[in-house]
Amino acid sequence: MWWRKFSAFPGRFSLTDIHNGQDGQLVEIKADFPWGSETVETIQYIGSKPFENIETTEKELFEVRDGRKKVIPHVIESTVTLESTVLTYLCDAYDEPLFLGVPRNVMRFHRKLAPYKASFSASASSASTGEELSQLSLYLTKQLRIAGVSTLLLPDVAKKSLEAQFARNDELGIPYTIVLNDATLKNGIIGLRSRDTTLKEQVHVTDLKSYMEQLLKNY
Repeated sequence: MWWRKFSAFPGRFSLTDIHNGQDGQLVEIKADFPWGSETVETIQYIGSKPFENIETTEKELFEVRDGRKKVIPHVIESTVTLESTVLTYLCDAYDEPLFLGVPRNVMRFHRKLAPYKASFSASASSASTGEELSQLSLYLTKQLRIAGVSTLLLPDVAKKSLEAQFARNDELGIPYTIVLNDATLKNGIIGLRSRDTTLKEQVHVTDLKSYMEQLLKNY
């Protein structure tokens, strides 16, 4: 369940049948990729064997009460490495969906794993408006970072097309793009674009911080 919870494609993870290993029964968690199946974690039931050959006085340190009886705990061992986990989720996140018939690179990191949770894009009708939107994005970035929302602000906001900005943020695996335009300076309404659905919802700038906190609080 843990592997599937943070995966862009949960169906790729599965359990093998239980089989006997050298020290006890074990099961493997597998991940299916285009090049084949990879073992990402091994879970082994060892039982009470680690306590069988130790001194009685030391064994008593591990005993716990089950009603009136004293029992020795059984051991379940999980084998996994940070390096393989990072590589697994990098490969899991990579996707090439079609946009207007052309494949685009997208990293579909779970929002809990994405290094940056939000970034900005803007479209301006003039250079002066573009500068105002850049200042607004800087202010909002500071507010979000104070709230603990990891936010990326690049220096070329409003200097590229919206589509180019969306594509770059998708390649970086950023779950949400905050979209600013001329109307934002008048009514305070911004667009919050989801990387996964490519849909935008309207949010007022005064509600952005609390709304982002709520989005990231939930899985």
